[in-house]
Amino acid sequence: MRFYYGEQNPLRVLDEAEFWKHQEAEHTDLIPLVTPSLEPQYTQQLHQFGLNFRTTQAEVVKYVESVTRSKGAATPQLKAQILHIIKHCLDQSNSFISLMTEMLQNSPAVQSSQPSQTVIHHMVRESQYFVGIAQLIIS
Repeated sequence: MRFYYGEQNPLRVLDEAEFWKHQEAEHTDLIPLVTPSLEPQYTQQLHQFGLNFRTTQAEVVKYVESVTRSKGAATPQLKAQILHIIKHCLDQSNSFISLMTEMLQNSPAVQSSQPSQTVIHHMVRESQYFVGIAQLIIS
């Protein structure tokens, strides 16, 4: 993410969060498709993550609308709320990375499928990219 957006940075980071929460929700749907024999515990956890990602994405959209209505002049209170939701997104992505790492290490279904491993490693890198962006914003 570039920082020359000035006062538009709150909107820019929200755009990133909206995009990545959508991506991560899609990833929760894709992992069971590429790993049909995935253990039920992981399938259930992925389903819950998918629901949570979609809920978070909807919350982020509300903040995008608030920033848009403010014409980029976000109040200190709105900026604090944006910071809070970005921290939540960051924590959520870190938890998802942990789950995917656990699957790579402990799931026989994933370990026996090179395509599953490749896809999950790619998804981990994508979530790590968002984590990097979010950490820049909150630091």
